Amino acid sequence: MKKFTGVILTTVFIMAVLLSHFDSYIGSWAFYALGFLMVVFGYIYKGEANATSCFWFGLFIMSVTFLGANISGKIYSDTVEILQESSQKNE
Repeated sequence: MKKFTGVILTTVFIMAVLLSHFDSYIGSWAFYALGFLMVVFGYIYKGEANATSCFWFGLFIMSVTFLGANISGKIYSDTVEILQESSQKNE
C-alpha cells in the first residue's frame, strides 16, 4: 500500500486513542472512522501487499465499535428506565 495511506491511518489511530482517553463517545466514532478508512483503502488497493489484511482488520474495527455502541446504548436506555421507575415509586 502507499506510504501516504500508512501515514493517514497512523494519524487517525493516534487521534482515536487520544480522543478515547478524553471523550469516549467521540473516540468511538474516531475508531469507527479508522475502520471505515481501512476498509476503503483496503478495497482501493486490493491486490497489493497488506491490502487484504487492512480490509479485514478495518471491517473488524467497524464491527466492534458498532456493536459496542449498540450494547452501551441498550444498557443506558435500560438504566434510564429503571431510574424512572424507581423515582415514580418514591413519589
